[in-house]
This record gives sequence, C-alpha cells and structure tokens, in this order.
Amino acid sequence: MAKKQQKITFFERQLIEVMLRVDKSCREIAKNLGRDHSVISREVERNSGEFFPYTASVAQRIADEKARKTNKRKLEKDEVLKNYVVSKLRDDWSPQQIAGRLKNKPPAKLKKSFVSHEAIYQYIYNGEGRFELLYPHLRRGQNKR
Repeated sequence: MAKKQQKITFFERQLIEVMLRVDKSCREIAKNLGRDHSVISREVERNSGEFFPYTASVAQRIADEKARKTNKRKLEKDEVLKNYVVSKLRDDWSPQQIAGRLKNKPPAKLKKSFVSHEAIYQYIYNGEGRFELLYPHLRRGQNKR
C-alpha cells in the first residue's frame, strides 16, 4: 500500500524553484525531494506559464487560495432564498412544497431563484440549518436522517 504524501510545502516549492533555475529536470527534483516525478511536473505545469517562470511565492499563494475555496450550499450563499425557505419551514411546509412553489409560482423577489427539496433537507440536517432546529417542523420531525 502506497504511503499518502502530504501537500507540497513552501520550503519544497522554494527548492523546486532553485533547482529549476539551475536547469534540473522534474525527475531529478523529485528524487531530491523524495516525491514522485509526476507530482513535481504537475506542480510546475500548474504554477508557471508561457511568459512567466515557476516561482515559489506565486505557487504558494495559488495553493492557499485553492485551499480556502470551499463549496457552500445554495441556501448558505443566498440570504433572501434562505429566509424564504426557513419561514416556510417554520410554517410547517414540507421541503417538496417549498421547492415546488419556488419552481411553479415563485414570489416576486425570488423570480429566478429555485432550490431542490434535497438541498433543503441537506441544509436542515448538515448545513447551518441544523443549528436553527428546523427538523421538528418537518412532517416526521426526525433529528437524524
């Protein structure tokens, strides 16, 4: 079973930059760092371009930005849509009813917004909604799914 490698560190990126400047190949760099050559070649290809060489600081900044990006649920991004869904849940509407209303007869402020019933359930059980105790308003009122 292969050992799982850690992410490339800033120090390793600095070493890659120095070795590239003295014209070492990706295979030689990988051997020196104890990594697979494909990891190094992907790192260099991903963080350098036609007109600019590989630099450790730029590569680290790009990696940090990618690490910060996470997927947010639709109801966590759109405050107006979330407020509508939560208010309807508190009025004891089912997620299917809410999704159907948004699809077929949406309110004026939500003309182009829609959400699936599954996204509503995900919000209730796994998203921010789990802290709002919305599950008692569901038909079955289960606290786990």
